[in-house]
Amino acid sequence: MRAKKKTTAAGAAAAPAHIVPVLLKALRVFAAIARGETEPTTKGLAVTLGISPTTCYRILQSFLAGGWLRAGAGGTFGLSLGLVPLMHPLLRHELLIDTIREPLTALARATGMTAKLSIRQGDSAVTVFVASSPRATAISSQVGAVFPLALGSSGAAILAALPEAEAARILDAAPAEAWRYQKRAAAERRVRECRRAGCCFDTGSYQPQLHTASATVQAAQHGLLGSITLLGFPHDFAPESRPSLLRELKFTAGGCARLLESQGLAGGDGTG
Repeated sequence: MRAKKKTTAAGAAAAPAHIVPVLLKALRVFAAIARGETEPTTKGLAVTLGISPTTCYRILQSFLAGGWLRAGAGGTFGLSLGLVPLMHPLLRHELLIDTIREPLTALARATGMTAKLSIRQGDSAVTVFVASSPRATAISSQVGAVFPLALGSSGAAILAALPEAEAARILDAAPAEAWRYQKRAAAERRVRECRRAGCCFDTGSYQPQLHTASATVQAAQHGLLGSITLLGFPHDFAPESRPSLLRELKFTAGGCARLLESQGLAGGDGTG
């Protein structure tokens, strides 16, 4: 039986191990300023976030020294243009999302299922765009979700575009959660299927009732850009429906690759 998570006296979950508490406070301060959810002064932030004024002051001065914040009138703080160099990778992803938005929305309309784009981030995949199903009842997905590449068809579609040794290393290093509903042989089978056919299916390696089909988005000269995935219930992928779903999926993946090449986004290493 799995042990219950420890809780504090107030019933909240205990803080994770191996964290730096003051760094978490600093992140909260920075996020509050970025979202504009409170008066961006030392006093206003300290009161709203429940941080001591001294600690809040030091956090703000540290962000000022690093060029992430700028001082404004009346003791206020705002985001600094010093953040721009750090934003370049995110801006590239924004261009990627803007480019594939309409094709994925059209794919969701044509199939009636949710469609998403995932990109590689180290040994994981992260969902960067979701086109929701037009149906009232459908499988959904969340932007920002991160999962091991060993899971699902979207991970397999990314692994299929990598050298075999690199894909094997990633599977070797996959966390235990990746094997909760599947054996390694199933993940390897999906990778082989995608290398052979350009797409693959997954029948519940992430959650038993979540079935998916994915295709690799790969530009010329081996530029891996990610994978496009359709998410549905088991009956959505009935044998009689699969041929048309695969045609739509592969057509969209190929079209997105061409669009992204035209935007100069091809040729990256796909690491996110």
